[in-house]
Amino acid sequence: MKNKEKVLKVVEHYIDSAYESDGATMRKIFDEDARITGYINGRLIRQTKEDWAKFVEKNIPSPKEQGKIKNYNVLMVDTGEETAVVKVKSEYIDIMFTDTLSLIKIDDNWKIYNKVFE
Repeated sequence: MKNKEKVLKVVEHYIDSAYESDGATMRKIFDEDARITGYINGRLIRQTKEDWAKFVEKNIPSPKEQGKIKNYNVLMVDTGEETAVVKVKSEYIDIMFTDTLSLIKIDDNWKIYNKVFE
């Protein structure tokens, strides 16, 4: 599998884990030092990987359990040999977000290192 395919697989896991309120998968796909930063309703949010995973887990019932349609669109993918950037637009907690995800390859595994959202 080429780098772009592997990166897009991580993005798919990212979307699925939010859709299913699956904090365990979020913990697997984000790097230990990852930061999640952005705005929700004009308020700046800064989170660690663990903060983000707990936030996702608290979204119960999950969007999937609520019968919501998984709604996302990959806007841009730029992959290198060891780093990548993906821009994805998705609906979550009844808000349409644009996420810019920076990924890094560590021991042949792609991890989300940074998430900036609006």
